[in-house]
Amino acid sequence: MARLASVSVDLDSLGCYAAIHGLAPRVAPALDADPIFRLAVPRLLALLEEAGLRATLFVVGQDLLASPWVRRLLEEAARRGHELGNHSHTHPYNLRTLAPGRRQEEIAAAGEAISAAQGRPVAGFRTPGYNLDASLLQEVARQGYRYDSSLLPCPPYYAAKAAVMAARWAQGEPSRSQLTRLETLRTPLGPYRAALGAPWRRARQAEASLPELPMAVLPGLRFPLIGTSLHLVGARGFRALGPLLDRTHPSFFQLELHAIDLLGAEDAGVPAAFAARQPDLRVPWAAKEALWRAVFAALQARRRVVTLERAAEILFAS
Repeated sequence: MARLASVSVDLDSLGCYAAIHGLAPRVAPALDADPIFRLAVPRLLALLEEAGLRATLFVVGQDLLASPWVRRLLEEAARRGHELGNHSHTHPYNLRTLAPGRRQEEIAAAGEAISAAQGRPVAGFRTPGYNLDASLLQEVARQGYRYDSSLLPCPPYYAAKAAVMAARWAQGEPSRSQLTRLETLRTPLGPYRAALGAPWRRARQAEASLPELPMAVLPGLRFPLIGTSLHLVGARGFRALGPLLDRTHPSFFQLELHAIDLLGAEDAGVPAAFAARQPDLRVPWAAKEALWRAVFAALQARRRVVTLERAAEILFAS
């Protein structure tokens, strides 16, 4: 079987980052003026088009309903062959601990809006903040999704997240993010059929399951290979990791990033409050553009790059 890879991108608005950093919602620009959709997503689509790649874009459902601009932008992305995935309707970081009816509505409402924009049913789901548990995965399966891609099995990430949340709390600006269950740190490194009753482990024979496509980490300490960390690794480092990734992720590698990874603090519409709290915004767009162009080329040189929907079809055909 050929080595597969997918590029997935969470299209979180700056309002989502205001919630993470304990900022007042009014600090974030209105959705129609949000540089995530005015600058970052168009940049992303241009780079993907240049490379000849098709990606999976995880969409917050309410954004399609609140902004005609966002809807037109993502309808065009779907027409170009990119997959639109479900990233919940309002992006609540505590989705897994909401009342069952609210969880159901978050997934269903987003699915309806995204399916309408894409012109076909949504295949995949990703929870906000990589925050998954059994009850949430069971609801995703109940609503007919064909795969989940929510888990980041990365102890360093969660340690850093806990430290940031504690610091925000100490400063009187509590983050509205939420830590996930520690069991998710044991998630297998590659694609697997997740047990609906325990999504962090492989399902046993005849046990109810759903395909899980986790985010990529390195072996050992499980250092994450996501957008934020690649700004540290750089294009040369990513190319150097190629042989290790081939051994660690022989069948499938997922490169996950956020749309904010295509913005710099100097970009129009980025509030200074965000640049002060989001260190990767301090990397200028020109440097990020060169990085992503090189990373996409390196990924394509070693693997067949497909959407997550297509990867799930291939990997779990039996």
